[in-house]
Amino acid sequence: MRTFYTLCIVVTLVYLVSSCEEETHYEKNGKCCKKCGPGKRMMMNDDCMDPRCQDCSEGEYQSGYTTETKCKPQPSCDTNLNFLPQITPIPKDILSVCKCKPGYFCTQDDDCSVCRPHKVCSAGQKILKAGSPVSDTVCENCQIGTFSINNSATTCEKWTTCDSGYEEKTPGTSTSDRICEKGTPSNRGAILGAVFGVLSLIVTAIIIMFFLKKKKHLTWLQNKLKRTQLKEDPSVAEPFNAQQPEEDVDNTAPVSPTSSNVTENGNILVQEDGKQSVLSSTETRPFSENTFL
Repeated sequence: MRTFYTLCIVVTLVYLVSSCEEETHYEKNGKCCKKCGPGKRMMMNDDCMDPRCQDCSEGEYQSGYTTETKCKPQPSCDTNLNFLPQITPIPKDILSVCKCKPGYFCTQDDDCSVCRPHKVCSAGQKILKAGSPVSDTVCENCQIGTFSINNSATTCEKWTTCDSGYEEKTPGTSTSDRICEKGTPSNRGAILGAVFGVLSLIVTAIIIMFFLKKKKHLTWLQNKLKRTQLKEDPSVAEPFNAQQPEEDVDNTAPVSPTSSNVTENGNILVQEDGKQSVLSSTETRPFSENTFL
């Protein structure tokens, strides 16, 4: 039994010694031969244990152990195609990845062979996620009550709130702020005052017209009542007729021309009314105690 275990151990050791490590060696004619290291290529593999290797040329690379006789080409990061300049000297043992300059991006799906410009968030939007060398920009529309006026805005600003004494003149949009106007409340007060004044005048005119119409109606009723009374009793009209003024009637008889009332030119002299002949009278002195003295 002990002999069996010993044989198993020996076979295992022989297998481990005779087997090749896949990363650094390869098997050839039953032997484990060495590979060339990273950044090198194999010139000839005539010597299994000591192959002749050579460094990769500029613009080439070899990232691992290999038996290849040619190195792989590095990508060309042309600055005219919006790539950043490569770091020099370019390592030969790793793949040099091109990077886009700011404002551009490339993806690993196309091995970053083309740089595309980042999306520009227009006015009315904001940047939700900024672009990177390997991803595009993500935009979001401004919510109601906010706005942005510039491209690639990082935030949307809130609309201006109109203070007391101000009123909205122009409503806000996603690309413009709300505009407030001063003095609107006082204008409104003036308008309301004017409307109130006009209504007051109309009401006053209606009241005056109502009373005038009522007074006219009362006068008409009074006159109608008087006419009715006159028809029933004519004597009622005498007091009213007595109060009426009588017209002046000239009852003077025509004057005949005589030698006493005719002038030298032949005109008749007529005595004016109201000028009566005044009879002379003896002046009567008032009675007093001095009369008998």
